[in-house]
Amino acid sequence: MNALQLRHFISRTLRTSSLATLLVLAGCGSSADLEGYSRISCDNGVPALSELAISPSPDFVELRSTNSPSEPTSGRTRTSSGQPCATATDVPACQTALANATTTESFVDTCQGVCPAVVTYTFLVTTRGDEVKTHPTPEALKSLLGTVDTEQEAVLLAYASGNAVSCETLEQGAVKKNANGTFNVVTYEGDACADSGLEQVVLEVSAAGELREVERHVLEKGGDACKSSGSSVGPQTAAL
Repeated sequence: MNALQLRHFISRTLRTSSLATLLVLAGCGSSADLEGYSRISCDNGVPALSELAISPSPDFVELRSTNSPSEPTSGRTRTSSGQPCATATDVPACQTALANATTTESFVDTCQGVCPAVVTYTFLVTTRGDEVKTHPTPEALKSLLGTVDTEQEAVLLAYASGNAVSCETLEQGAVKKNANGTFNVVTYEGDACADSGLEQVVLEVSAAGELREVERHVLEKGGDACKSSGSSVGPQTAAL
């Protein structure tokens, strides 16, 4: 190696080392390979309900939250799909039952410690003919969906089981179908402003609706600098 080549090698090495140091200081981490993934379909900040392959198909499906099961009419619609009571023989009765639908059970909290102290009950409610039914737990959701055969069903199960998904950032909210019929759903845990940092968690969802963690990566390391500045760098969250 001549003198010119040596100087070039040293210069390149120093630049690479400096870049690596800057990345570490900035708290940057790693991510799963997201080739083939697509962004999660959301509506009003939560997973959309428009691509569910439920059989027999309901007339209407709604994601609802309420702070008090004793006051069902105080509940709010997070997102919905279909026409309420479309095939009911007694439409007024169906509509009344839908308005009064409530439950003391709920999907798993995905707020990761940042929710207000008020308990929120989040669940699905469907109408099919004259039947109005709530689906308040991951197990009840599995029963409603049957075989998980769409990306959005896999996302909804991950969400209902307490896994936070971003509607904005691919590294914290993405999905793809695998060749073996399972689905991978990219979720996240934590916050870059917290001591634990921000982690990416990749879940595999089977056709039977079983969830299994297959990858975990540190996207951003936690640090005091973020907390002292009072800023928050977490993505828009699909939270219950």
